Amino acid sequence: MKKQTVMVLGVSMALCLHLMLGVAVADKGKDLPEAVKSSIEKAFPGAEITEVEKEIRQDGVVTEVELISTDGIHHEVYVSEDGQILKVEEEEGELPWIGGELSIGMLVRGEREIYKDVGSEFEPAPFIRYENGPFEIEGYDGLDASFTLFGSGSYKIALTGSVDFEDGYDPDDSDYLEGMDDLDTLYSVGLKCETNYAGWEAELEFEQDVSGEHDGQKVELAFGYPFMAGDFEFRPTLNATWLSEKTVDYFYGVSVKEARPDRPIYSPGASYEIGAEVMILRPLFGNFTAVGIVEISTFGKDITDSPLVDEDYEIEGGLGIMYTF
Repeated sequence: MKKQTVMVLGVSMALCLHLMLGVAVADKGKDLPEAVKSSIEKAFPGAEITEVEKEIRQDGVVTEVELISTDGIHHEVYVSEDGQILKVEEEEGELPWIGGELSIGMLVRGEREIYKDVGSEFEPAPFIRYENGPFEIEGYDGLDASFTLFGSGSYKIALTGSVDFEDGYDPDDSDYLEGMDDLDTLYSVGLKCETNYAGWEAELEFEQDVSGEHDGQKVELAFGYPFMAGDFEFRPTLNATWLSEKTVDYFYGVSVKEARPDRPIYSPGASYEIGAEVMILRPLFGNFTAVGIVEISTFGKDITDSPLVDEDYEIEGGLGIMYTF
């Protein structure tokens, strides 16, 4: 690993450690809506609130409160915005040794990329998600991890890190791409802010490449409105992503040594992606859930003008099954 990567990762880890050890953890219950807080205090006097988040149910957006009652029992409590307790469950035991909640699955994924002469591809895609308090990790296209620094039921700020194994083109994907440099595994760190209001969710994330492959940045803004329809949960999302000049050049530029008569030198500037995505979930039986996802993206002129590109949009879909422990 390059010295620059080690230095940035070291600084990030030191900052994370300082925040975890040197900053007092805010009371999870203090940012609850007053009606929700009052109901929890009446039903579970003296309980320790461990986690607060918004949850989509058939009766609308509710607040899910995880707490430990004075007798040591873990509960999940679902409360409406006006303070009505809708459901109380004893929380299932966590995973042995490591704790937390784990979901694994397998999807069949199809993708049509924008790169020249690259056809549609279909392949199996494993999925994993693990959550334990402020720590989350998710694996699908790559591996994404986050650690929440501050948060309540309506917002959170988190440190992020990601590993992208197969982002961009592969020189073996088509004869036209033969002779292009191989794209290596990318590592990035960043900061993410999330908030929700009246059922809407918003997310702003900044990422910095620390692999030394391109040293570029990207900033993504996303809006979503999850809702239930019968037994189906829909999670539509719109997103816009700004990509720095170095990032765009890494994926879509053509250097002097890569150029040939039908593939001219190309040095793009910063650009953007705009996308729409829908994820659909449906419980099947036991802890199994069916998962479907469709995503379409369009790109800015500095990307579509690249000689490596012959499409204006990219589409991806997947269908599979997930099991939650």
